[in-house]
Parts: sequence; C-alpha cells; structure tokens
Amino acid sequence: MNSSISSSSRLIAVFAASLVAMLAALIGASEWLVREKAAPADTFGRHVALFQETASPYAAFGDSHVARNFAAAGPVVNLAYPSENIEKMAWKAKRYLDRVERPEAVLIQADAHLFSEYRAQSGLGDYRQAFGLEAPPLLFSLSPRYRPQLIALWKAFLVNGGVLESGIEMTPEGALLSPGDLSRWPEPRIEIFVRGRVELQRPAEDFSSSAEAKAYRDMVARFTESGATVCLVSFPLSPAYRAALDALPDQDRGRYEAAHEFFENLAAAPDVRLIDDRSRYSDPELFRDPDHLNKKGALLYGPLLQDACFGGAGEGARIAAVPLGP
Repeated sequence: MNSSISSSSRLIAVFAASLVAMLAALIGASEWLVREKAAPADTFGRHVALFQETASPYAAFGDSHVARNFAAAGPVVNLAYPSENIEKMAWKAKRYLDRVERPEAVLIQADAHLFSEYRAQSGLGDYRQAFGLEAPPLLFSLSPRYRPQLIALWKAFLVNGGVLESGIEMTPEGALLSPGDLSRWPEPRIEIFVRGRVELQRPAEDFSSSAEAKAYRDMVARFTESGATVCLVSFPLSPAYRAALDALPDQDRGRYEAAHEFFENLAAAPDVRLIDDRSRYSDPELFRDPDHLNKKGALLYGPLLQDACFGGAGEGARIAAVPLGP
C-alpha cells in the first residue's frame, strides 16, 4: 500500500514538473514571439517615440479615424492612435501641453462613437507604462497590449511561415496609411459590418453628463486657454455606413445626432470650429472599410484637411516636427 502511494506521488510530481516545464516553455516562446517578431512590426512603439520627441505646435489627436485618415505634412504631427478613447486622448493632450507651452493649432476628432459605452469602459489601460511613466512589465507577452493578442499572433506567425508583417505604412508625421479597398467587399459583408458597427458605436444614452463628455470639454478648454485654435473634425464615412445610420430607429439615430450637437455647441466658442466631413466622399475605392479611408483616400484628404485646419502652418512655424528614422 505504501509502495502504491509512493508511486502515485512520484507520478503526480512528474506530471506537475512536466506541466510547469511546458508552461515555462510556452511563456518563453511567446515572449520571443512578441519581442523579436511582433514588437518590431508594431507601429505603437514608433508612435510613442514620435509623441515623446516632437515639440511641434501643430498636432492632431484622436483614434483611428485621425490616425488612418489624416495624412499630415510637417510641421503638423498626427498624434492619434487606433482605439484611443477620450480618456487616452485627454491624457496625451495634457502631456503634450506640459511640453509645448504655446501650441498654435490642434485638430481634435469629433465623431459620435467616442461617446459609445465600449470606448468609455476601456479606460487608460497601460498608457502610463507605454509612455514611460511607470516601469514596463517584466514580460512583454503578459502586458495588457500583447496578452489578449497572443493566440492571434501565433496563428498569424504560423500561417505566414514564420513572418509577422504589417501592411500599415507609418509616415514620419505619424499617420498610419492603410491598405484595403471597400469596393472589393461583397455586399453581404458590407451590410453585416455596418449593421454591427453602428450598434457598437452608438453613443451612450446619457453621454452628455458623463465623465467622458467633461474630459472632452476640458481638453478643448485647455487648448484654447493655452492660446491654440482648435479644429474639431467629424471624419468621412462611406455611403454604406451613412445609410446604416439613417436606417436606425429614431431613438438610436437621435443619440448620434445629439453627439454631433455636442460638438456643434463646443464650436460656438471663440477659437473653436467644427468641420463636418462625414459625407465628403462616396467612392468606395477611397475607403479601407466602411468608416476608415485607405492610403489612397488619406493622401487625397490629407492636404484638404491640413489646409482647412492648419492653413499656413508651414510658414514661420517656430518648431518643426521631429521625424522618425526608418
């Protein structure tokens, strides 16, 4: 009997040791994947470097609508990044103002989905670590940025024959020019996408009294108080996305309309104006997906938006943007 118990204990110990070894190997392999393959192809590190190095008095803030759609030209820098919510935008804006005491002009995204519930719930995330205000995690693979993506990264790595490459082109001014062509999407795919998108991005019912609304108002006020002119921009949407909005029930469509009224009210203040470009383009070949421009669209739109928001920025600018290396 004692022999049997001893044998079982040894088997359990061997199994436990094997499990620990497998787990350690998996973590080690994942750490290698993130550090050696994923991070070098990730634009976020270069975005952080640009943000920390630039001292340009002309900048743009927002999420992917700004990052992908606005092909800025120096001295204007595009300091937006995909999936940023208002809390992240405002946090970055404050840090920018700590360094650039007298900004000339800034662009701030003014799209209704910034007030959606899913955006509010994401919080500040790991931005304090990512931007160097807190010690980074010991293991990159377990950081909030990469941990949720590990399975997808391994799948992409294996499917692509051991290569992780991004089709995104980051410009020296920070724009993320994207491939893709909405005109190649089959109609059923577009319909499913926009139906889910307008539901996900619907502003919260009480957004105007939310912490996000206050943070947005305060962000605009800080810029104007610092002497900057503020250009609020509602970015281009494809005809399919606009049609999906029109087809919403009155109550849901009303939330989108209320969000744009919020931006219009802010634009009534001195040194603040609103550019509503939601209906600017109807050619699907200019879109990456139903609510983002592709590289072709961004290169077409960029000079127009730069002239509208930063006209003359290149003449007599005090400090030019700091470009990134290759």
